[in-house]
Amino acid sequence: MISVVIPALNSASTISSTLSSIFSNGLPRDSFEVLVVDNGSSDNTVQIASRYPVKMHHCPRKGIGVARNLGIQKAEGNIVCFTDSDCIVESDWLEKISSFFEENLGADGVGGPVFPYLDNQNKVQKLTGKLFVEDQGYPKKVTKIEHGSFNGMIFGSNCAYKRIALTLAGCFCEPGGSNLELVLRLVRMKRNLFFNPLIKAWHIFPWSLKGVIKQQFRWGSQLTHMQRINGLGENNLKEIGMIPYFTARRLLSFFSSRNPEEETLHLVQLTTFNLGRIHGYAEHGSILVQNKCPTEKRSDV
Repeated sequence: MISVVIPALNSASTISSTLSSIFSNGLPRDSFEVLVVDNGSSDNTVQIASRYPVKMHHCPRKGIGVARNLGIQKAEGNIVCFTDSDCIVESDWLEKISSFFEENLGADGVGGPVFPYLDNQNKVQKLTGKLFVEDQGYPKKVTKIEHGSFNGMIFGSNCAYKRIALTLAGCFCEPGGSNLELVLRLVRMKRNLFFNPLIKAWHIFPWSLKGVIKQQFRWGSQLTHMQRINGLGENNLKEIGMIPYFTARRLLSFFSSRNPEEETLHLVQLTTFNLGRIHGYAEHGSILVQNKCPTEKRSDV
């Protein structure tokens, strides 16, 4: 049994596409389950999701980490997959995940690239997605994730873990639920996590510049915080110290670019991401630091 956990909050415009993509896979219907964990939607998310053969759960406490952990608690599968309610997975997504674990018995988790979903997207979404992929530099082959490295980092919108590994790690932080923090914690526990370029998902990026700014600031702050609590604080100091250098390089690219729209958006992304990095380093009272991030404390399985 494979379980797919999808946290959802006001996702009426996208969740149908997400669920349609999952249920288009070729696995026997009794070999997987899909759990939608609603986090207090005020739109028609629940009604739309209920049209599909999903197990609907309601999570009154806010936070994607809380919702993901409830999904893990309710899941019946030995492998728990995660995607988001604004993502689309390929038709053989579950088959590839299942095959990977069958062929790599020592693997505790796997994830793959997240690409921009281009259908019916505006210019901001297309450019944001294009720049996102360029910044990731996805490996071209299966890559084991190593402690202290972000090469082949896997995302919460396209990943799967053995249930026992999640349980031993204490599952996700609450309320934030950063998959980045979970990956760093699992790797520190000597668990075997892999990036597989063949396991693909597509993400619907923010449609407005305001949404891009909020997303980039959040990601920057999360990265700094997660490095700090995983013993990589020296990386923070080095990387934050390099912010003026990379900002200057981006400004030079901006003035010499033949594509001013793309360079402007990239400059906005870099600036807000770096402000988030600084915020995550300086603001020890932020919501991120208040997250309840478990340690490798469970040994009752």
